[in-house]
Amino acid sequence: MPTLRSLEGQYKAQISLLWHPLDGTPIAYHADRPVKTASIIKLPILVHAALLVDAGQLSWEQRVPLDHGAVVPGMGVLRYLDGGIAPTVRDLAVLMTIISDNTATNMLIDMLGIEKINERIQTLGMPQTRLNRKVFTPNTPDCLPWGLGVTTARDTVHLLQSIATGQIGTAATNQFLRDTLARQLDRVGFPRGIPTGWTYAGKTGSDDDLRNDCGILTAPDGRQVIAACFVQELAEAPSSVDHLGLKALSDVAALMTQA
Repeated sequence: MPTLRSLEGQYKAQISLLWHPLDGTPIAYHADRPVKTASIIKLPILVHAALLVDAGQLSWEQRVPLDHGAVVPGMGVLRYLDGGIAPTVRDLAVLMTIISDNTATNMLIDMLGIEKINERIQTLGMPQTRLNRKVFTPNTPDCLPWGLGVTTARDTVHLLQSIATGQIGTAATNQFLRDTLARQLDRVGFPRGIPTGWTYAGKTGSDDDLRNDCGILTAPDGRQVIAACFVQELAEAPSSVDHLGLKALSDVAALMTQA
């Protein structure tokens, strides 16, 4: 059976992992090593928006006009739609999460504010996590070497565990967060490696030289695992379902569910 170290050698990558069965002992592999978030940073943005709704400071029904001058490339569908539409805040949050829509993400960041998001991240118990900038905007010196954001596997699992155990806002908010993560459409990382009958609710992140996945994994008997894995420092390659980072994520999930 392969090991995490041998998978690093096989894929010539840096793997950071925290695998936390809610009824068992966590397995950590460089879980406190700072890593590039890529789109994993969209998870705490989602939580921040949901908690503002809980507090009556934001409405899911509020509409936000799409300004085509603010459209950015990469993942998402808003950049292909006609100008003048006005998605709701809920629409933006769902698009940001389940298809990682970059334009929706930037529209939310403009509404919520980077510093306010970062203040919330700290209150969520994620001391090594930070959003650095909007998507597809230039890096400033303080963004380097992380780009969009920085986190650790431990920080990410802590937030997901808070969601899984009902500690984020009201019961309705927790349900919204779990339902949104369960609708994730990018299922070529962890989901390829977990056994038949397991379910996945999570968030992914990618760039040419990395693939990340995190989520709440549920076995057929109801046992839950909270996991975050960051496969980084790969040789750069264009996006594909055969990207080595995705294969590594799948192999990690297969290895851990057999342990």
